Amino acid sequence: MTVQTNQYVILFWIKGEEHLDSDHSTLQDARQRFEYLKDNWQDVFPEGFVAIELTDQYFDQIDQFNPFHEG
Repeated sequence: MTVQTNQYVILFWIKGEEHLDSDHSTLQDARQRFEYLKDNWQDVFPEGFVAIELTDQYFDQIDQFNPFHEG
């Protein structure tokens, strides 16, 4: 997966496999998409969904959401 400089990436996991949801040129756009996915995960993702993660272009975690794990 190739990501350009100053991009933000949203990844998700289904049954242990990592998938790319989207990439964004601004953190604001990425956060907006991340919040949408977080609020609507039951309608958006298929069975087996585990978590979503917002990262920078180096795949350093900015935020993560896992509805099955508290904390």
